[in-house]
Amino acid sequence: MKKHAGTIVLVVLALALGVWLWLDRDRITEGERKSRENSAFVVWRRDELTRVSIAHEGETIVLERDRPAPDKPSNEGKEGQWRLTSPREERADPVAVDRLLTTLEFATALRKASGGAGLGFDAPRASGTVRMGGLEVPFALGGPSPRPEGTSYFRVGDETPVVVSKEVTDVLLAPSDTYRDRTVVPYLATDLQRVEVKHPGGGFALVRIDDHSFRIEESGILASRSGVDRVWAALAEMRAEAFPKDADAERLTAQPVATLKLVPRDSSKAPAELAIGEACPGHPADVVVLRKTPTRVAACAPQDLVGFLTGDAASLVDKHPFTLRVDEIEEVRLEHAGSEAIELARKGTGYHQRAPLDRELPEPEAEAATELLTRISVSEARSVTRGSSTGSAFVSTGRALVRNGPREEIVEVGAPFADGRATVRRLLDGALLDVDASVYRRLVPRGTMLRPRTLLEHETRRPTRVLLRCGVDQELVDRGEGFRLVSPAGYETDAAIGQLVDGLVKGKIDAWVADNDDGSFGFTRGPDGCHVVLAFEDGNAPVTVWFGAEAEGGIYMKTDARTGVLVAPRSLHVLAKDIYVSRGTLRTEAARIEHVKVTVLGRPVTPADPAKARDAVAALFAERVVSLKKLEGAPDLVIDVDVAEAGAPKRIACRTVSARLRECSLDGVSATFAVTAARLAPLLPASASDGGAPTDASAPTDAGAPTDGGRGAGTP
Repeated sequence: MKKHAGTIVLVVLALALGVWLWLDRDRITEGERKSRENSAFVVWRRDELTRVSIAHEGETIVLERDRPAPDKPSNEGKEGQWRLTSPREERADPVAVDRLLTTLEFATALRKASGGAGLGFDAPRASGTVRMGGLEVPFALGGPSPRPEGTSYFRVGDETPVVVSKEVTDVLLAPSDTYRDRTVVPYLATDLQRVEVKHPGGGFALVRIDDHSFRIEESGILASRSGVDRVWAALAEMRAEAFPKDADAERLTAQPVATLKLVPRDSSKAPAELAIGEACPGHPADVVVLRKTPTRVAACAPQDLVGFLTGDAASLVDKHPFTLRVDEIEEVRLEHAGSEAIELARKGTGYHQRAPLDRELPEPEAEAATELLTRISVSEARSVTRGSSTGSAFVSTGRALVRNGPREEIVEVGAPFADGRATVRRLLDGALLDVDASVYRRLVPRGTMLRPRTLLEHETRRPTRVLLRCGVDQELVDRGEGFRLVSPAGYETDAAIGQLVDGLVKGKIDAWVADNDDGSFGFTRGPDGCHVVLAFEDGNAPVTVWFGAEAEGGIYMKTDARTGVLVAPRSLHVLAKDIYVSRGTLRTEAARIEHVKVTVLGRPVTPADPAKARDAVAALFAERVVSLKKLEGAPDLVIDVDVAEAGAPKRIACRTVSARLRECSLDGVSATFAVTAARLAPLLPASASDGGAPTDASAPTDAGAPTDGGRGAGTP
């Protein structure tokens, strides 16, 4: 017994301490007072909060916290939900409750109030209690304090009155609607089995297929993820901005703009029925939403949600072969009669090829694989019909499969028609998709599918000669100082030719889309077709690049250096058609400009700012070269530039072709340039640059008049 005496003493002491703490739980301890000596509330036990009541302006707001379910593990750390039990019974808005509790917990006593009379506590503006376990703390909000502005007198129990901030004042005087739950739709999207929307123009109904997909009830066709997402977005936005009177809500939803019926997956839960009506009283940017079941709630919700819910079933049809997006596809397998299957699986940031060979894809091919999956995931059909609506049986010649974890989606691919189109059957809903040739080619295996996205793979030779045959015939040669125009002769060369050469030799294409040219890609046979010839420093094996039709977001191209058809950015086609006469031909170096004179419609004018006019001439770069002919038609703008050091004067003549562009020529140069109106605006008077007529014809412009000993401003 003696050896257990110490243990017994410790147990007795622990029990005594426990009893003392239990008896002391309803009292404010000195430790609590000391730790909160500058706070409005001398005690605050956040974990023990169970009830808050606030009475003001004829209503009593009561917030009570539910006790956590007894079967929940204590280590989950989840507090019970707060409910509004007065003046109505419903779940409370957790954000508003947290704002109230946080404001009260950290409310600071700005200063103590002297005396008790005249502070407004005889008829407080608000009063209430805070219950923390067995401790109930009363409080009262008195009258306004004269300083600082917006503050109020406040008292907790029998403590000395203090002055609290405007924030505390506002939160205690907030109406009960502040704490009402803002949720109008009682179920999450993941909880729904069926969604029905009706409106005067029609409507639609969506029925769940699985955890990821819905079908359109009327047709049985898969609903697109983007369309379903729009519906979910509307439901998520259906949150109360305010709460109208019930009578107003009933009246304004009598002829609803739309009605909704939401059936949960859990059959034990009641469907939700909602009506969307007219504009909310006092809230013109909102509409009335009346939830009739499972509980009645009237709310003002953003009117933007109406647009998401007033579509029809046709707008929701999924035209994609697969629902999985590119970042969700982990595996793909393409099979077709007479071809080797291609199968890929993601591995880290790259890919492992399982068929036709088992290997890791090098980076250039992995990049091509990513582009392939991207194009597969964004592919769309021309039209989608029910599987049973066709008069003839569908015959599959191949299939395409994508997988994300356990989710597997398969489409069967039919033989192509004469124009390259094909029919694809989506097994998820049995729908038949009419797809273009470009989509068909993405779903059948081919040799160029994983080819690196470069036009001339492994080409390391330096291009030294370029022949352009896409409009104006041109020849450019690089003899070590950059490309220069050889034909047509006599022009300065534009440096943009380097962009075309680099784009063809080193640039990134979009994708290889076919193993061979079957005549459907828009290539013109023979020398009349748009093409570029590249010759190299070794004098061997020049390469010809051909341009076809614009499609698939770019331009079809091919080369005689290798088989296959590719899609490249349209910008390469634009560069191939450009005229490589220097776009800086019209400009004059600022240091050489002595005088600038401007004539509009035959009358000399003065620019709004002569100094800026001179700078404009020094920066007069064209957008492009229009032709290798002089300007046709009478000019409406003439710019005469006197050049220093006995240089020949320059005359630029321009005519307006649109509000944005003028076409200009320089005397002595057989070419017409397109110049933006913005570049020419500083040369005009303010009214003329805005499209008006010249306003000052009294004297010619002299933008570079000497100001320092006879030399033009800025002249060295």
